[in-house]
Amino acid sequence: MDLYKIAASNLKGVGKQKLKQIILRTNGIKALFEHNTNYLEKHFKLKKELLIKIDIPRAMGLARKQLNFNLKYGVQTLFMEDENYPALLKECSDAPITLFYKGNVPLKKRIISIVGTRKATSYGKENVEKLISGLARQDIIVASGLASGIDTFVHECCLEQHIPTIGVIGHGLDTIYPSSNRKLAKAMLKNGGLLTEYGTDHKISKYCFPKRNRIIAGMADATIVVESPLKGGAIITADMANGYNREVLAIPGSVFSNQSKGCNELIKTQKAHLLEETDDLFRLMGWNINSSKVITKLNFTKQESLIIEILQKEKEAHFDKLVSELNLSVSNLHGIILNLELKQIVLALPGSLFKLNHQTYSLGMA
Repeated sequence: MDLYKIAASNLKGVGKQKLKQIILRTNGIKALFEHNTNYLEKHFKLKKELLIKIDIPRAMGLARKQLNFNLKYGVQTLFMEDENYPALLKECSDAPITLFYKGNVPLKKRIISIVGTRKATSYGKENVEKLISGLARQDIIVASGLASGIDTFVHECCLEQHIPTIGVIGHGLDTIYPSSNRKLAKAMLKNGGLLTEYGTDHKISKYCFPKRNRIIAGMADATIVVESPLKGGAIITADMANGYNREVLAIPGSVFSNQSKGCNELIKTQKAHLLEETDDLFRLMGWNINSSKVITKLNFTKQESLIIEILQKEKEAHFDKLVSELNLSVSNLHGIILNLELKQIVLALPGSLFKLNHQTYSLGMA
């Protein structure tokens, strides 16, 4: 049956809605590809002109080639009516008929898309690190475009935090673009995967990358723009997400930074909610923070308790400030902080900053 599901996506001039109409006529996809033109015209009242136009023989030829590739490399075929097809994407009228997926994570969890400019700044990267660290252990899949810049950094941070991450690509699975991300793409297959609507016959084109953005937006519960100029793929994705009535969030930046003008504009025009920390996302979506490992009472050492007291009063604290306030040596504080990190009580942020891990634990002092 996969052969027919792949062939359906190669019919000329047939989109999702048109295919649904044809399938209703033929009582399933199987009949369309197992009977000749005369039979389909006579028994299912399909116009001969239509059957010639959609070119079923060509579609079957391409499908056989793709199916051989899929079987050889363990690629899954996700058809628009299948249970394993991303649920939210099914709702989009312009969703692909068929997707090709190589990965080990079922696409049934909550999905967050995080996108941004290819010309990422240190500010953008710091925000990615902060955002991703807050998504750890929340049973969420993070999708992005595997492009250079912010997308790449999103995938890398997810791997570091053991968060499943999906790269939605604008070409077939027989290649990786940019080539510099081949090693990253391979690593993503261990906890996540690669998703595309394009077969191995497809040639890389600049027009396909904006088109694939509808998948990034359509499959996600929410789309987050980390950093972007006024024009670019991230803004296209945000516009598409708004078109699908999905939530869009953006991280604000300096008014002097061209790389933040897109995010600031989205917020200013109310096309995106302002995002400062991961908690903003959970509040907006009405999602409960995963508290399957809640601790109601803990026995801390005196020094650990003092660190927690400081972090409870302040949103974040710099390592140097902790050294000063606790009157500890650098080496001693490193050891205590490391122990709290291993207990998942404290999170390390970029720039030697630390905060309490409110994402997973509710803390009770002994």
